[in-house]
Amino acid sequence: MKVSNKNKLLMIVVAVGAIAIAATVLLKPKPQEKPAEAVVPPVADILYIAPGPQTLLVPSQGSVHARHEIEVVARVGGVIESVNAAFVPGGFFSTGEALLQLEQADYVHNVTRAESQLANANSAFAQEQGRAKQAKREWRDLGSETANALFLRKPHLAAAEAAVAAARADRDQAKLDLARTTITAPFAGRVVETYVDLGQYIAPGTRLAKIHSTGIAEVRLPLTDQQLALLNLPLGQSLKNSPAVRLRAVVAGREHEWRAQLVRTEASIDPNSRFIYAVAQVQNPYQGAAPLMNGLFVEADIAGRTFEDVVILPRQALHEGNHLLVLNKENQLIFKEVELLQSVADKVWLRGDIAIGDRVIVSSLGYSREGMVLTPNPLNAKPTHLTNSVDAKAESPATAVTGTATDNTYPGGR
Repeated sequence: MKVSNKNKLLMIVVAVGAIAIAATVLLKPKPQEKPAEAVVPPVADILYIAPGPQTLLVPSQGSVHARHEIEVVARVGGVIESVNAAFVPGGFFSTGEALLQLEQADYVHNVTRAESQLANANSAFAQEQGRAKQAKREWRDLGSETANALFLRKPHLAAAEAAVAAARADRDQAKLDLARTTITAPFAGRVVETYVDLGQYIAPGTRLAKIHSTGIAEVRLPLTDQQLALLNLPLGQSLKNSPAVRLRAVVAGREHEWRAQLVRTEASIDPNSRFIYAVAQVQNPYQGAAPLMNGLFVEADIAGRTFEDVVILPRQALHEGNHLLVLNKENQLIFKEVELLQSVADKVWLRGDIAIGDRVIVSSLGYSREGMVLTPNPLNAKPTHLTNSVDAKAESPATAVTGTATDNTYPGGR
């Protein structure tokens, strides 16, 4: 049976297509296997630490007040005759300087009268002494060894002597009242507030002014029980070798410092805050670049106890309150237990299972388990006494990304 030309053409096309498909399948390049990409461990910021002796600074704060602050009160009455130029709020005065002068005329007259009365009393006493001697001679002339007190005028003599003492006391009181017309300051200080002025009549007991001393300034510093443990202050006893205190405050836009000394602790614990107050004193607070003025709010750093093998780290380095995350020589994560001595602002003072050269993680890890491998990113310089072999083993190529960044702001990492 003859095949038509049309069918022959179809068969040729099918055969050619089959050959082309077979050739394509046979000649298709085989896929090459790609090598598995290396898994880069997560990057963690680390600080090299160098534990050492640290004297803890216990922070506190308080307001400055003068050692002495009193109200001046008139002891006698009268019209204010003159006023010192320093008798204004803010005025400075020295010890014994007159602040006010009252009119003295009445008190001068009282002194004169008191002197006259004393002279009369002395005259009467002298006359009575003469009469007593005369009575004693007359009694002896009578030939008797004994005589009663009345005959010898002993009661009269005692009364005259008492009159002299009373007149002298009146004279002294009149002089004292005269002296009190001059209002003086018992210490060198400053006027806080005045209540009277020139020409005003005042009565005894009138408040004249409020003043405070300038020789010694004090600051009451509240302390918690934990802070007391760091200071080791004796309670209920006078302080010997008392801790030094550094006071800081901003005055006229600039920060200034003053040196102070703890001198005592107060007698009781505050029932509301449960704080105990220590008192720091500053000698001559108005000397120097800036005066330590009354009422100024200051921050204080008190020198506390000295501990060995202490490191200062950022707060985020401490985990769960008692351990650090540390990288070992193989860049594996390990946990180390520590003791929290103090926490101030964003820093913590720690001691415990730590050593010089330990690499402490200070960045936040989403997940952490002991033994996991991390890529260290140092934030500070390595301690110089670490051996090169340890450094080389501890370093990773990933540190080259930020290897130039250093941060020496943490004393524990220096």
